Amino acid sequence: MSTFLLRFFSSLALFGFFSFAFFSKHEFFFITLITIVSLISLFELSRLIVLRNIYSILYWSIPIACYILHLNNIQNTLLVTSISAFFWLFIATFSVFKGKILINSIKFLYGSIIIFGLYISTFYLFKNDKTLLLISLFVVWFSDVFAYIFGSYFGKRKLAPLISPGKTYEGIYGAFVVNFILIIFLSIFFDYSFKSLFFLILLIIPLSILGDLFESLLKRGASKKDSGNLIPGHGGFLDRIDGLCSSLPVVALLSLFGFTF
Repeated sequence: MSTFLLRFFSSLALFGFFSFAFFSKHEFFFITLITIVSLISLFELSRLIVLRNIYSILYWSIPIACYILHLNNIQNTLLVTSISAFFWLFIATFSVFKGKILINSIKFLYGSIIIFGLYISTFYLFKNDKTLLLISLFVVWFSDVFAYIFGSYFGKRKLAPLISPGKTYEGIYGAFVVNFILIIFLSIFFDYSFKSLFFLILLIIPLSILGDLFESLLKRGASKKDSGNLIPGHGGFLDRIDGLCSSLPVVALLSLFGFTF
């Protein structure tokens, strides 16, 4: 089977699992799904940063403690999403700009900041604004897919050749155009203004690209092409959620502060 067909059928299966869990009357299915994906991604991330001794123990214990303590606790959710948003907006951004991990000493916190920052943000949005979560997911997914398609056919100018040679400016432009068309339809079917959704894509698309580039930076440091091999044609789960890791905490934080989309 060709790589394209492998990616297509894998994507179809993943979307089927997600749709069943998300739209089920029982929230147990969705919470179970994001918990399993988070734990697998946590393991994949641990392989990329290669921690030893007490740092490895902290890497696993801190996010699990976050998981136990945060449920239905707005204060804990606000704390974790704030830390995660700060990490992505400043530390990860400057790391990608410099082309290297700037603060190696905090790698043992990556499990909490990257994976459980995403988990807690997703849980909060699912409980409080499922429509905003769904729209955010679609924007990230459309960005990922169409940036790849436009980049493959029209890509000439590399975005970050030393970190991720496949990323091009043309791919990003394509992602913006397709998402612009998407939000026209979403503003019709959902109770969100076009201006709010336009702001949302201006926020999410750069953040999702940042997440992708930062994960590529980690993979380059670990001399790995993919974070794992559990998804045929795609690699690991972390490869599929990197854009969500960087964007959903910021969306959730804005929602927590009362920003209305």
